[in-house]
Amino acid sequence: METVFEMSDIDYPYGVLHDQKLNSVRCEDNNFVFSFDIELFKDDYDDEEFYEKYKNFRHCDMVVEMNNEPFNYFELVTCINTKGKFKGLSLNRKNFIDVINNVTSATFVLCSATYSEFKIELCVYFDKKRKYKKYAKYDMCNITLDAKKVIWNYY
Repeated sequence: METVFEMSDIDYPYGVLHDQKLNSVRCEDNNFVFSFDIELFKDDYDDEEFYEKYKNFRHCDMVVEMNNEPFNYFELVTCINTKGKFKGLSLNRKNFIDVINNVTSATFVLCSATYSEFKIELCVYFDKKRKYKKYAKYDMCNITLDAKKVIWNYY
């Protein structure tokens, strides 16, 4: 099943991606592809029709088709501490792909769009004992992509 999202639309048809595990991220030509593993539990959905629509899918590729000269912004951020402060780290495209593909765990939180800016928010966890331990203080990954359209391919 394919769902296409035009950037001028307001309804984001990301279906059941909330809290689903990010499997990988890759950049192919002018497309960013975010691949998720999907696991559904019937008890989590009050809307049986919605559950029935997605119950047989185990994966989803969210393909973000970029504009010709895209502006992209990738950052890792911490939660706000008790003093109201947080830390952030900007990454370039190459570093982002490397870091996010080596995260211990990443799950989809939400996405939104304003004009051609498509924003994705992921909850991330880095193991403090592995190669990417310097990122362990960060809890969230915010991604802003200059997009033409977004396609969700469920399979």
